[in-house]
Amino acid sequence: MKKIALFALALSCSVLSIAQSSKEVLDKLSAKAKTWSTLSADFSSSLVDKKNNKNIKQEGNIKIKGKKYTISLSDYQIFTDGTTIWTYDKKSNTCTIDNLKDVKDGAFDPSEIFTIWEKDFKNEMKNANATVDGIASYEIALYPNNPKGKSYHTILMYVDKGKNELIKAVVKTRDGGEINYRIKNLKPNAPVQDADFSFQKSKYPKVEMVDNRL
Repeated sequence: MKKIALFALALSCSVLSIAQSSKEVLDKLSAKAKTWSTLSADFSSSLVDKKNNKNIKQEGNIKIKGKKYTISLSDYQIFTDGTTIWTYDKKSNTCTIDNLKDVKDGAFDPSEIFTIWEKDFKNEMKNANATVDGIASYEIALYPNNPKGKSYHTILMYVDKGKNELIKAVVKTRDGGEINYRIKNLKPNAPVQDADFSFQKSKYPKVEMVDNRL
C-alpha cells in the first residue's frame, strides 16, 4: 500500500511538473511577443476535411498590429481594423463588409495567435521533444474552457526551442476538420501603416461593394 501511495505521489508530481513546463514556455512566448509593436509573417496553411475528402492548401502573408490584421492569399485578401472586416475576392472583384463581432462566432482569431492561451484555456505539454521540419520544438495543446462556444476543441502549438517563437499551429475543429498553419519568415516590428488594415476602395477599380452591416 505504501509503494502504491508513493507511486501516486510521484505521478501527480510528474503531471504538475509537465503543466508548469508548458505554462513556462507559453509565458516566455507571450512576453517576447508583447515586445513587438507589429509583425509580418509568411505562412502555409492546409484545411483537411476527412469527411468530404478535401485537403485545401494555401500560401499567404499576415500582418498584425494589436487587434488589427490583414491576410493576403492567392484568391482573397482580408482586412480588419478590429471592428470592421473586409473580405476581397480577387476573381470576382467583390469586397464584402461585415462587423467583425458578427462573423467571429467563436472562431480562431489570427490577431491572438501569440497570446491566445492567456485567457479561457487550459494547456498541456504533449511532447517536449517534438520536431517541425527538423526544428527542435515544444508541442503544447490548448483546450478552451468553454468548448461549446468555439468552433474548435483543441489547438496544438509548436514552439521553436532555440528562438522561443511559434512556428506551427494546428486547429482541430468540432466538425472533425483540421487546419494547419506553418509560420515562416517571421519579422517582428515590421513597417506597417494603419491604412494597411482597411480596404482602400480607390486601389481596386470597378470593385463591387457588398455591405452586410446592419
